Amino acid sequence: MPISKPHSTLGAKNTGSCSLLANYLDKENIELEAIINKQNSLSEINQFQDRKQDFFNSKRMDISLIEVINGIDKNKKKLGKIDAKYYSPTISFSQSELNHLILLATEKKEINDVWKLNVDELKKYNGLLKEYVKKVMDNYADNFNRQNKGLKNGNDLVYYAKIEHFRKFKGIDPEVKKGLFKNGDYKPGLNSHAHIIVSRKDKTQLLKLDPTTKERSTQRTIGGNAYQVGFDRTKWTEKNEKAFDLLFNYQRREREKFRNQNILKNGSPMERDVVNRKIKNQAIKIENETKKEKTQLSKGLRM
Repeated sequence: MPISKPHSTLGAKNTGSCSLLANYLDKENIELEAIINKQNSLSEINQFQDRKQDFFNSKRMDISLIEVINGIDKNKKKLGKIDAKYYSPTISFSQSELNHLILLATEKKEINDVWKLNVDELKKYNGLLKEYVKKVMDNYADNFNRQNKGLKNGNDLVYYAKIEHFRKFKGIDPEVKKGLFKNGDYKPGLNSHAHIIVSRKDKTQLLKLDPTTKERSTQRTIGGNAYQVGFDRTKWTEKNEKAFDLLFNYQRREREKFRNQNILKNGSPMERDVVNRKIKNQAIKIENETKKEKTQLSKGLRM
């Protein structure tokens, strides 16, 4: 399942400027620039240059680092000095989900490294990821239940997203402790994910939006005016999972479903038994279908 986490920060304090976080999220472009500076041919330079990525949101795909910092830092009307000014959600994917997107972008099943994608394939792959992130942020806006206040979709937010394709090992990772990799080495395989910087205030600067609140959905009244507060993170994750499946025609297996994983972790023995039986029955069905396909293929070859 796509994992949607509405972090308050990514190591930086979110009560001031977002400049440290924004610069951190531009790290892959900085690393690509270092590679470009070592190239001797124009074709190699262009190849790496085309792999750089701008920030994006619901309306634009070519947003610069400076625009991101200015957009977030200026959108803070009536926020106090110690109030959160922004949040930093992350969207991560399973290997199965990323393999599915690679297949849609390239029609090649055996690609397990973004460096193996040519420029056109990478552009299409990034386009699919960006399309999904925009839908996630539509769900983010909708999940605050402030539609009557004008908060309907991602266009009503001030946010900037960035696709990243690499993750690095840390000293605490088991692979590093076992000596298989060093701290700072790139992790193998597909590791595409998205980081988002979203303002605490909506674009009108009238609404305060906190995805980390403990309240899921609460009605409040001040001065005779009723309004909704809260953010149901479980509901947001479920919406995002459904959006991925519908958007990309992804046939999600029972074991992958967020609801089932949550039951296996936190459910009663009876609930876990029901889910395990669903998983087992689906596995048997897939195995039988695979055997049938192999039998039909074998008959066709003999003919």
